[in-house]
This record gives sequence, structure tokens and C-alpha cells, in this order.
Amino acid sequence: MKLNASQFVEISYTTGEHLASYASKFHPLKDEAYWGHYNGPRIVCDEGKRRGKGSMEYRLQPGPVNPEVLKQQETHRSKAIWDGDDKGSLRCRSHLAMHKGFLVSDRVVDFIRESQFYFIHRVVGLKFNVDFITALVERWRPETHTFHLTVGEATVTLQDVQVLLGLRIRGDVVTGTSACNWRALIYELLGRTPGEEDLKGASLRIGWLTEHFSGLPEQANEQVLHQYVRAYLLILMATVMFPDKSGNDIQVVYLPLLRDLDAIDDFSWGSAVLATLYRNLCRSSNMKARDIGGPLILLQLWAWERITIARPIVTGPENPPLIQGPYPLGSQHQLRVDSLGRRWLSVHRRRPQGTTITTLLGYRDALDNMRPDQFVWQPYPQAIFSFLPEACYNDLGEWCVVSPMICFDIVEWHLPNRVARQFGWKQNIPEPADTEPKLHKMDKRGAHSRNWAEYHSAYLAMWFRRYQFRFIGVEDNSDMGYNDPYMAHGFAEVHRTCNTEIQAMPQEVPPHYRNIMSNIRDNTSQSLEHVGYSHLLQQFHQPTQETQVEEQHEERGDGSTMQESTAEDDETLQVFRRRSRRTNTSMSPINEQGTPEPSKAKKIWSRLRGKKKT
Repeated sequence: MKLNASQFVEISYTTGEHLASYASKFHPLKDEAYWGHYNGPRIVCDEGKRRGKGSMEYRLQPGPVNPEVLKQQETHRSKAIWDGDDKGSLRCRSHLAMHKGFLVSDRVVDFIRESQFYFIHRVVGLKFNVDFITALVERWRPETHTFHLTVGEATVTLQDVQVLLGLRIRGDVVTGTSACNWRALIYELLGRTPGEEDLKGASLRIGWLTEHFSGLPEQANEQVLHQYVRAYLLILMATVMFPDKSGNDIQVVYLPLLRDLDAIDDFSWGSAVLATLYRNLCRSSNMKARDIGGPLILLQLWAWERITIARPIVTGPENPPLIQGPYPLGSQHQLRVDSLGRRWLSVHRRRPQGTTITTLLGYRDALDNMRPDQFVWQPYPQAIFSFLPEACYNDLGEWCVVSPMICFDIVEWHLPNRVARQFGWKQNIPEPADTEPKLHKMDKRGAHSRNWAEYHSAYLAMWFRRYQFRFIGVEDNSDMGYNDPYMAHGFAEVHRTCNTEIQAMPQEVPPHYRNIMSNIRDNTSQSLEHVGYSHLLQQFHQPTQETQVEEQHEERGDGSTMQESTAEDDETLQVFRRRSRRTNTSMSPINEQGTPEPSKAKKIWSRLRGKKKT
């Protein structure tokens, strides 16, 4: 008798129905030679993820594989999430609300128009995506100063600072001393003396600046104009460039650098802003952190430029200039006046249709499953510089320096060699990084009389010799394959996932799943017996020694050993098989527990089968 398998298949699952539904939509390439190149994640068998025998236990290890690289994992935010201590989204401290109540005079704007602070003035008002920023912080590693994504390491570089914010990289270090009579200095440079409640140490209340310097008097002379300009520059520093987590204060240590307004562009404000961002990312990645400060506007702009996941769409002008390709600037973007970051203001963008990622869990999952085409390694092509002012790209030679970046008490390392693909170069396995974690613990507390220029003199010397340590790579704009040495060995050792949904997988098969599988096994056995192919039972179900003992105990109930099969038993077995072929067996009745009750025929068959095997 020949087995006709089609009688066990419902018509909706037949090949004919399948082809009728999907044949017009599916065009397979049967020849492997015509298959496209696979650029997806590399799938490697990990012994730590192997399921236990006879169960669904899944011991997923999120990483890192090599603990010698990410040494701060025990205190990292991602570990707390995996341990079930998820604190949710961080609180972003930006002080932008303070800026809304500050009225800027046209004379003040005209005065700073030729300085790099004018670009900062033009990007004020950007709203943050708190959940997206939190998801990025969870992937920031203080050991490497990079974000660990599925596509590799990426980070905010000096290139991003200058192109997006227009801040200079070349120049003197933003540093000075904490030992100063701040009340006297404020009177000298601002013309007013703050009260006792407005100035505490070097912390000046932003509200005091808003109350006294909002709106320039019409008949103000040049000296008063300079005082209002300095006050507004302090507002920009407090709300955009160097916001801290104090709530409503600005550190007046920057005020001495504004004494000569004609020399404010002599400082490397870009490296100082990036150092501040690195410091805040490092501290907020700690599992105990609840909020984050620093220039988050830079982080938000960087994320939108490079990560395509749920980013808004830039709305261009109604009549853009005739150029090849799409017009890159926003609807109110001034050509060759504004930095590239201005195109992401709310007045220039709209929400993409079909966007479903709106929560922290959604962004976590999207970043954990990011495809290679969802990260833009080079968002600043050469052609885009023709739309930007020269100040956004004239320090191109500074973008790839391996150097410490300094901003008073903050010292953070810039490591472009770990993100070579962001500059169009081939990414090799980078050398072990040393970001000097001891620097992350340093701040202005308890150092009220410290001269930071002298205290960080060794790092200042490195900054002035940074040209000797420029990273120059090999040009390679091709896509990196999953089997590239960097992805297969270098980055695979340090990558870590934050998707906690996998952790919620059952550690063992639930009881009702066992009942379902048992029901399927029994029904298949009966079907094979019905058509005369009961000998396939040996292939379909091969019970382990443990299962045999359980079945023996269930059938005999006394724990005794099975007796040897006799000729009479063999004859009984053959009779039972013949009767089974003539009997249309059906599913066993279901008891109150939801499991099939064993029929009398099944009990006989189980007993005879056990004797035969023995």
C-alpha cells in the first residue's frame, strides 16, 4: 500500500493553493551564482545560547564576549536593564525654557553675526527626542567613547561639531582658573552686581541674566552693547553649549574668555563642546544616573543625520535652486549663512508617514535590529559644502586628530580611528582604547582655587601637538560584509545588545505546550496505524531511556521491569495492527484538564510496543 500524504493536508495548504496565492509575487533565483551579496549580521553559533537538552532553556548572553575591553560593564546602564532594574527615560537638562524668555536685540545679533556664536543663535529651539537619546545613551561605552550599534562603532566627532554647529576646532583651549573674585568680575564685564541669592560660588542664576539683560535699550552706547553681548553669549553657553544638571545656573568661569569680544573666535569652542558631550554621555551611561546634561542638541542633530530610524523629513523651500539631486537645506535655511544643523529645526521638518516608533522600548528594539542601510556613514558629501559657509568646513585637517579635548575640568579623548568609516576609510580592528576613566570622576567640586590650565598642562601639550597624531586611513567606501575581520572578530567581542524582550523567553516548556505536543504525537501515531504505516512510529517517536521508564511506571504502576516479549505477544501485536487498519480511529476525548484521555486501545498498544522493544 502506497502512502498518499495529500490526504493529511488541508486544501488551503496544498501546493496549488500556495502557488495561486504567491507565485505572482515571488521570483526565486534558484542558481546560487545569481544570489546577491549578503550584508546582514553574521550568525555564529554561541555555546552560551545553546538550548538545554529536553527543554526550551535559552541562556542568552547579551555581551560583551570579551570583558577585557568593556571593563565598566558591572556599573553600566545596560546591565541594570538586563537585571530588571529599568529606570526608563533620562531627564534631559537643556535650560531651553530659560532662553525663550530672553529678548535678543537686533544690535546684539548684528554684533555676533561674524562670529561662530551666530550659528548657535540660529539653531536655538530644537526639541529633543528624549526616548531616542536615552536609547543611544544605553549604547554609549565610556571605555571607547563610541556607540555600540549592530553595524559597528559610531560616535560624534569634531567633523560633526563643525558641520552641524559651525564651531571652530582650531584655536586655544577653553580653560582657565577657578580662583577669582566672580562678583567683581561680573560687575566689570556686565556692569551689574548680582545679589547673594543669584551668585553662589561660580554659579550664576540664569534668571538674573534674563531679568537684567533681556532687550537692549535704544540709546545704549558701545560699552553697554558689549555688556549685553556678553550676557547673551553666557545665555547661549548655559542653554545650548554647556548646560549642566543644576537646573537654572551657568558657570561664570567662561566669562573671562569673553573679556575681549574681538578674540572670542580664537578659542576652540568646538572641541570644548564635544568634550562636554562626551563627559555627560559617560556619566549618564552609569546605572545610577537619572538625568543627562550637556550639548544634547549636538547629539540629536548627529542622530538624525546618521540614523534613519524614525527621523523626521526635512521640508525644503517652495522654489529651491536648480541643482542636481534634492535640495539639502530647510525651508527657511539661509544659503551659505547657516550651519547644516539648522535644517532640522521644527519649522523645517515634518513627521514621516507610517512612523510607529514613539517609545523607549521601540527605539531599543529598532537599534538592536538596525540594518546596515539604516546608518549613514558619510552624511556630508563634498557637494553639500557649497551650500554652507566656509566656517563649517575650513578646519577639515582637524577632524581626524587623536587628541584629548579640554574644557576647564573636563578632559576627554577624541578617537576617530575607531570610526574610520565615518570619514570614508576602511575600518580595521582598532587598537585597545584608553579613555582614562579616572578623568570621568573629575569636576569643579572642591577645586575653587584650582588653575585648570596648569593642572592639565600635560593634556594641553598634547592638544598643541595634535597634528602629529592625525589618523589617516585607506580610502574604502564599499559596504562592510558580515565576514569582515572587524565585524567577525574585533567588534563582535565588544558588542552588547539592550533588547530585554528576549530575556523574557520561557526558561522551560510550559505544561500546556507539553500537552499539545503529546496530543499531536498520539494523533500522528493513530493516523500512521490507520493507513498501515505503523512501522514509521519508530522514526517519528524515539523515546529516551527516561521517557521509557516513565511510560513503564504509568502502565504498570509498580515500577517492576518489563518481561521479555513472547511469541503470543507478537501474534497479539499483529492482530492489533490489522484491527487498527480497519478501524477509523479518531482523536481521544479531552478531559477537564485539557489533555486527551488515553483510550483502551491506546493502552494496549503502548503495553505491546514496550514489550516488543524490550
